[in-house]
Amino acid sequence: MPSFDEVLQKAGEFGRFQRRVFLLMCLTGITFAFLFVSVVFLGISPHHHWCRGPSAAALAERCGWSPEEEWNLTAPAASAQDLGARSDGRCERYELEAANWSSAGDAANAAEGALSCSDPLAFFPNRTAPLVPCRDNWKYSQSYPSIVSEFNMVCLDSWMLDFTQAVLNLGFLAGAFTLCYAADRVVPESPRWLITRKKGKKALKILQSIAKYNGKYLSPTYSEITVTDEEVSNPSFLDLVRTPQMRKCTLILMYAWFTSAVVYQGLVMRLGIIGGNLYIDFFISGVVELPGALLILLTIECIGRRLPFAASNIVAGIACLVTAFLPEGIPWLRTTVATIGRLGITMAFEIVYLVNSELYPTTLRNFGVSLCSGLCDFGGIVAPFLLFRLSAIWLELPLIIFGILASVCGGLVMLLPETKGIALPETVEEVEKLASPHL
Repeated sequence: MPSFDEVLQKAGEFGRFQRRVFLLMCLTGITFAFLFVSVVFLGISPHHHWCRGPSAAALAERCGWSPEEEWNLTAPAASAQDLGARSDGRCERYELEAANWSSAGDAANAAEGALSCSDPLAFFPNRTAPLVPCRDNWKYSQSYPSIVSEFNMVCLDSWMLDFTQAVLNLGFLAGAFTLCYAADRVVPESPRWLITRKKGKKALKILQSIAKYNGKYLSPTYSEITVTDEEVSNPSFLDLVRTPQMRKCTLILMYAWFTSAVVYQGLVMRLGIIGGNLYIDFFISGVVELPGALLILLTIECIGRRLPFAASNIVAGIACLVTAFLPEGIPWLRTTVATIGRLGITMAFEIVYLVNSELYPTTLRNFGVSLCSGLCDFGGIVAPFLLFRLSAIWLELPLIIFGILASVCGGLVMLLPETKGIALPETVEEVEKLASPHL
């Protein structure tokens, strides 16, 4: 019975067919990118938002106020309730209708007549009108729409923006556990084989990484890479943790995937809440991924997998922690350090795909990758809530969490065996042997 590497060698290296398949898979990544990062632009939070009562609306029209003037003159100071809101928002409104000292006419018109354009609150004792909670009639200072202002995702409903991104990753999570697990099952007849040829996002991403570093994985001949029913197990989580080495690798890789997703997605989405020029910041953040890919290619074959994997996480972690405490008055330095952090986590996110596929034996590889990538998708579900909820308390607090997660991940990765120059393991026993000379 030929080994898995021998079958792959027979299937051929990274030839014309593999390049064509790889190119097509890369094209799918372009459409995915638009879907994945669109929340950065669609979910821009307005600089100011406040609740607008009928009297304030009538007064603003009579006095000819701009949105900023109306915000300054009629919006109350931030309250504890505003901690759930993004940007500088107000979740309560002044009940200016309380100025209805006249019995004639409706409350709004009577209040309007009693209030001054220069200082509406001067009518009230101590310049303090009664506060009432607000659930609608929101007013925004920005001149362009976003889903935040379109659907009033502010204050008590601000979690809805987090939820939109979480649902996207929930779909990826479902695909990772179903489609990647199905890849480990042999199908005996053509209809079921055709159905299982439909691959989800995670399967495509895994194949992309495999193709980049091990082109021989993609074969134009089905029979050359098909195994028999006896050679395929029905893997479970217990198979991944039944030996000390497998248990250690699985737990570390699960944490690494989770951390990579939280930090990577968190840094991308953070661009929409830090102010500045979003388009320039996003461009810089995207361009930095190109040298990241080049550094991966230069290091993993010369140095190995483990050291670049650990170093990229540690660099990302330190950069996040440093950025959190840099003064606001040095924007260029904050941008530079944040860009280094983005470079680090980009490299870590790419290397984890490769290391993950190289550490599992053939019979458990798809299941192991699907389980760990499922933690990646879970990290994507957590990331928006972690970013937006903590940034409402302190804008830099998410960076501290990201920094701690990435730094710990860098240390744990050093406990993994080095896989550079080692044939892909075919059995659990071969995985166990990887530990001895490297730890």
